[in-house]
Amino acid sequence: MMQHQFQRHWYLGFLGLIGFWTFPSVLEAFQNGRPWWDFLNILWLLWFLYFLPEAAPSEAD
Repeated sequence: MMQHQFQRHWYLGFLGLIGFWTFPSVLEAFQNGRPWWDFLNILWLLWFLYFLPEAAPSEAD
């Protein structure tokens, strides 16, 4: 079975919470014709990838 561990800088995943705060402006970029630059706020959600565990380094025999 494969072992997993948190990424080294897992705490950076909390920056993804900014994506929830800016998400209404992303929706308005689609609905109300706001500038498309507002759509780029969805990139804040990519910070949540730091919460995904990674494979632990294998121990050499």
